[in-house]
Amino acid sequence: MVHHRGPFLIYLVAIVALVGCIFCFGWTRTWSAVFVPPGTVAFLDMRFIQEAVISARQGFDPQVFNQFNYPRIWLQIGETLNLPEEPNFILFSSLMVLSFITVCASVLYSFPSYGLLACALSTATLHGIERGNIDLIMFCLVFASVLLFPRIASPVPILIATALKLYPIFGLGLFLVKGQLRLLLASLIIVIATFLSNWHDLPTIQSLTPVGAYEAYGFPSLATYFSARNLPTWMFNGLALVICAAAAVVVVYLCRIKDIQRNEGLEFDLFLVGGSIYVGTFIFSSNWDYRLMFLIFCVPFLQIARPWFARLLVIAIVIAMNEKVIHPLLGRAGFGMVSFAKIGLFVVLIGYLTTLILFTFRRDPIPSSFVFD
Repeated sequence: MVHHRGPFLIYLVAIVALVGCIFCFGWTRTWSAVFVPPGTVAFLDMRFIQEAVISARQGFDPQVFNQFNYPRIWLQIGETLNLPEEPNFILFSSLMVLSFITVCASVLYSFPSYGLLACALSTATLHGIERGNIDLIMFCLVFASVLLFPRIASPVPILIATALKLYPIFGLGLFLVKGQLRLLLASLIIVIATFLSNWHDLPTIQSLTPVGAYEAYGFPSLATYFSARNLPTWMFNGLALVICAAAAVVVVYLCRIKDIQRNEGLEFDLFLVGGSIYVGTFIFSSNWDYRLMFLIFCVPFLQIARPWFARLLVIAIVIAMNEKVIHPLLGRAGFGMVSFAKIGLFVVLIGYLTTLILFTFRRDPIPSSFVFD
């Protein structure tokens, strides 16, 4: 049993050690030691919301004065919780981090593996904790939605997350793949209302969101990378075409599998929601690496997979989530390795999810080797 729970116990020890080092050696030295670039202050991303609330109190428009790129509902939350007061801010940020750690520990306890441990302690995940990024809240809400599935209340946490950050809408892919079309339709109606309520702010939010070319993933990030090097547009378009073609090949390959059986486990549902968010954000937005934390949900399912490429996907996830270690150590080769892992994950995941959707609408059983049962 100790061996079985080894990854879970190691995770708890690592987190306790991390907190202890922060108190003993300070914020900057501790995070630097684990290859996470520290911000100028603790929980820097959450400070952005704190400063926006202060600006709103003073009568300024945070989107202009602070370049605030979150939905305005965060101003109301910050005012209600009185986040400009430092004790309240530290308490809220600490509870957010604690909730995230609890979810990671819960997944590790239920599906112990060292691959999952490597993801939970990856530099991408630790960076999200160090910055106090609200993606930690999105992660917890999406997890709650999977736990509630398929009850009628199961879309509620994802809808709340969508109102807070917009991109969790892609988590509704779980309901599409599992054929919960009534819940999906009702959810989409609420989502449309959410986007309409933010309609005037959406262009500003998009324009103020930084587009990273290195520590990021997604088509917009790839476009920025090519543009920064003055490479011709056709090169990026060619790469995008190759990626789409590779995804189509994956779909054709998976559709040819004949062995039939359906998988309904919790690890499968986690895989669907994690994979959907990764694929959706890859297509539509530029995403800093801490958003790769949603790939944690994919690992339990892949660990029990039969096909030869399932273990490779776990390795690719670990590589993608540790760019801040691999890139500095290996230079350009490391950057290429991480970029290839991110693109490869997108190709396989979008191909897999697309094929699942095709089986759902054809009302055919899903091949057992296809769901890695």
